[in-house]
Amino acid sequence: MTQAIQEVTKYIEGKCNSISRGRMHTGARLINLMRPYSVDMAALTVRAVSAASLCYQKSRRKSDAPFKLTVTSTSIGLSVISHMGVFNTNYQELLSVGDLYLEALLQLGFIQIEREYDGYRAPYIIKLTDRWIEIGDLPPEYEKHTLMGTSFVKPKPINGLRNEFTKRPYIKRMSSERDFQQLLDRPFVKALDKLQSTAWKINIPIAKALETNIHKFLDLEDTSMKSRSKAIEMKFVLSKVHAISDNKFYQMVECDYRGRIYYTESFFNFQGSDIAKGLFLFEDGKPLDDKGYQWLCIHTACSYNQSYNIEDLPEWLTTDYRIYLQDEGLTTISVDKMTLKDRELWTLNNLTWITQLADGEEFRMEAEKPVSFLAACTEIRNYLNCNDTYMCHLPIPVDGSNNGWQHLAAMSKDKQAGDLVSLVPNDIQKDFYVQVAKRLIERLPEWFDERKMPMKAIRKGIAKRGSMTRAYSAGQKKIAINMYHDCKVEGYTEKYNITEDDCKILAKNLILAINDTCVGPLKTMKFIQKITDYLLNQGETCTKWETPSGFPVLYEVWRQKNICVRSSIYGLGQIGHSIKIPMITQNGDMMPCRRSFASGCSPNFVHSMDAAHMAKVIDSFPGDFGAIHDSFSTHACDVDKLLDHTKWQFAMMYNKQNFFNNIETMMLTTRKDYDVKQPILGELDISEIISSDYFFC
Repeated sequence: MTQAIQEVTKYIEGKCNSISRGRMHTGARLINLMRPYSVDMAALTVRAVSAASLCYQKSRRKSDAPFKLTVTSTSIGLSVISHMGVFNTNYQELLSVGDLYLEALLQLGFIQIEREYDGYRAPYIIKLTDRWIEIGDLPPEYEKHTLMGTSFVKPKPINGLRNEFTKRPYIKRMSSERDFQQLLDRPFVKALDKLQSTAWKINIPIAKALETNIHKFLDLEDTSMKSRSKAIEMKFVLSKVHAISDNKFYQMVECDYRGRIYYTESFFNFQGSDIAKGLFLFEDGKPLDDKGYQWLCIHTACSYNQSYNIEDLPEWLTTDYRIYLQDEGLTTISVDKMTLKDRELWTLNNLTWITQLADGEEFRMEAEKPVSFLAACTEIRNYLNCNDTYMCHLPIPVDGSNNGWQHLAAMSKDKQAGDLVSLVPNDIQKDFYVQVAKRLIERLPEWFDERKMPMKAIRKGIAKRGSMTRAYSAGQKKIAINMYHDCKVEGYTEKYNITEDDCKILAKNLILAINDTCVGPLKTMKFIQKITDYLLNQGETCTKWETPSGFPVLYEVWRQKNICVRSSIYGLGQIGHSIKIPMITQNGDMMPCRRSFASGCSPNFVHSMDAAHMAKVIDSFPGDFGAIHDSFSTHACDVDKLLDHTKWQFAMMYNKQNFFNNIETMMLTTRKDYDVKQPILGELDISEIISSDYFFC
């Protein structure tokens, strides 16, 4: 056993064996009561540190959000207690167990705990020490305990609410077995079944190359939180790879309350980072035909995603991009913005060094996705060296073009917005973020003239994330925070003198620029909000609708209050966890939060629609499938077939004379005094997506 796991386990065992005068830590007492004799204490430690590491990863993804004590403690407690086979627990029990493990990490020097800001009521946050990097060094015999949602046995067809392997419900927040039984024949359940039945295997050569060249992904002299985060992620990914080895495996899935599908395995799943996703292969291979080879070449080119200056465009291109770039205000173009033919040609014109790279199993760190790129290069090398029919196992992805705006444009039949997000055919894929950026520059010409920011930087640091998240109702404050974070990461804050106050002004004007660009979609969002307001005025406390995949959405937002849950961590003493619980009226009913309820309904409705689209595609598509919300993967030879299903199912969802009628039918439980006016429909012909090469590509 490695030193870190051994030390934490020994500390926990000492607490569990301590019975002096009844002063045993509450978490230790609960472990003694719940733990079956068959459960190894070291296995519990592995689960605990894995849960803590995942919480830290999530906090780093949210614009440097603080690593919060209460959230982490709850996650640790849930992971440890569920591993012991106990699922009906309360916050007090979860926090008690979680605090015990955090106490061990604190006392052994792996973490520090301090208040986020001055003040008695300030929440506690966790900071990592230099020792934290040792956490990911797991002993081989315990690596299998990191697998929380991976099975080596093909799951049985879904016949009940809870997953037989994880014991978690297939739909979060659902507790009624009777209600779930009525849903078994729905497309979304069939989609869940199919995803869980997809057999995977590890790309062993790429995994070995990753382990050998781990130093290329990490700056060992960089002690920043970001660097530590990446190191821990890689260690847990490799631990799970070791545990799976060369075995065939299956990954469990579940839905959130909107129907969005997630893999339950942490760190190592097909929805993970490039480091994780690049190691996945389908267990069953399919012959790589000529069309499949084209898609493999396109995937290879996009994984590397080389950028070219307007003066240095290669001669082999079939399209002259100069006029396009000048119109867009750009001086460079990346391969993933070129035509599909030119993406294929990029690979064909770089075959020599691509095959050499594969032979040497070397990562090109300048690639946008180094692991996926090497995996694709290896597949091409193997295909070219094969004298017989080559069986390809590599998942090839096709991605939606600004998926949230695609759904909103389809609902409103907005031709302008639909054109920008590839709902209609175009010779060259339109760049939605550039169009928004151009509108933003028109609003603040002096600000941009003063800083001399190129369009590429404006698109990436200022326009992209805000334009993407606005489709899901992100507000000005959130957009400004994310914008400043993105500019800081890219080095734009210093290079172009961008302050937090600048980002507040930019966020306000970015929203106005989006309003000019996406008239129909934004009217659709407001229409859904007005329906929600109407329902609240009618006394409704929640909103229900059934998506085209048969998923029953239950959307509810309650007013909350903070309660203090007492606990103790040696070294801190008595602490109070601030837990939010619903507020209760005198009649015993929970109180809806009107403002959050109305503003949140629209993005959740859009999310439910994109989830329904994916579920219907999975259900209808006959091949293997790798699922990310707006990115679908299958065998190279089946990509064209997958695209046909993707377009057809989308067209079937929205090819209605008036989709606003469908929204009303789905959401309204009563029409008493209903007076919400529908927006005026645009002139978009949704059937045009059948001919669009860039709807998903």
